[in-house]
Amino acid sequence: MTPLLRRSGRILPLALLLWAAAALAAHAEDTMGKVARATGTGHAAIASAHPAATAAGFEILAQGGNAFDAAVAVSAVLSVAEPHSSGIGGGGFFLLHLAVDQSSVFVDARETAPGAATRDMYLDENGEPIRSASRSGPLAAGIPGLPAALEHMANQYGRLPLAQSLAPAIRLAREGLPVTEQTQRLLRAVPRMASPSAAFVEIFLPGGEAPPAGTLIRRPDLADTLEILSAEGAAGFYTGPRAELLVKGVREEGGIWRMEDLAAYRIVERQPIRFRYRDVDVTTAPPPSAGGVALAQVLNMLGQRSYGQLSEPKKTHLLVEAMRRAYRDRAEYLGDPDFVPIPLERLIHPWYADGLLASLRMDRATPSRTLPGPVSQRPLGTETHSSWCIRMPTGSNRASACFRA
Repeated sequence: MTPLLRRSGRILPLALLLWAAAALAAHAEDTMGKVARATGTGHAAIASAHPAATAAGFEILAQGGNAFDAAVAVSAVLSVAEPHSSGIGGGGFFLLHLAVDQSSVFVDARETAPGAATRDMYLDENGEPIRSASRSGPLAAGIPGLPAALEHMANQYGRLPLAQSLAPAIRLAREGLPVTEQTQRLLRAVPRMASPSAAFVEIFLPGGEAPPAGTLIRRPDLADTLEILSAEGAAGFYTGPRAELLVKGVREEGGIWRMEDLAAYRIVERQPIRFRYRDVDVTTAPPPSAGGVALAQVLNMLGQRSYGQLSEPKKTHLLVEAMRRAYRDRAEYLGDPDFVPIPLERLIHPWYADGLLASLRMDRATPSRTLPGPVSQRPLGTETHSSWCIRMPTGSNRASACFRA
């Protein structure tokens, strides 16, 4: 084979990928123009992890949807585009702001444990953690929350029918999306991290290998499931034939799902965390998300020590030490507030931040083992998330939505 032909095997997938990205960008730009004409302004903004998801959000805005309809479309398309980070088989959090009354709400759509789950299910006969058992495999699968969240968002906050907001995701699942370089890298790592199911291998690892970047992957089964969700709402996912298929598939692999676990799933709306950093009012995620508490603690500590006036080395030192203390509290205090008492007001109070800093020295690092209190010794796994934000600060569409899965 000539050098040119050897290179062409790499060039063609790259060219396909660049062509697809350019086409999606052009579609998004065209749709943004339609949004501007429909709303009288060009101030709608969407940030997501994939151009197809961003384009879907603008498509829904152009059809008269608000930020929350666009959020449904973006999230659903990420189910198609990012099998490694997001999807209707998992859960997520939605942080919403309604400009009509300046209120904010946190939609908790996190996965829940199956009813048959036990405290020691990830321990071996010697009481030691089974490596990766809580992060991969059938016993790691929680009851999905995202399908219920998409219906909840559309019914409670959107303008358009759920079916209309799901249409872009259904179309892309049937027509296919090209594999990105990031997805290819993560798919390559799957066999080293877990034993993927036969269904996963058939779709994402044909021949046992990750497909080249630019390869078109079609997801007809996902399109069928999204169509059921579109036509029947969340009930079509959590009950009936589709739920039976889900439970059957999980149990055949060794999981513990039951039909009643799916039927019992419910969305929870919670009050966001609010705090002030210097002259900025911050609204962020409450537990069971850990990020909002950590953000409040870190910023409270930085504010106590005039962070902006420090030299760059001292800024880095203070930030690391603040994060060290916030993550100590994450391991010790945080969990699901429906099951774990959390001293939330104390953790995010500026006085508490001042106490955390009492042990800090600016001339040396603090050994984590010397921090006060019994810190959990459970190993922390690597988490992969998908995030996006949408903001429309104009007219009757003025609203914003952010998502983390």
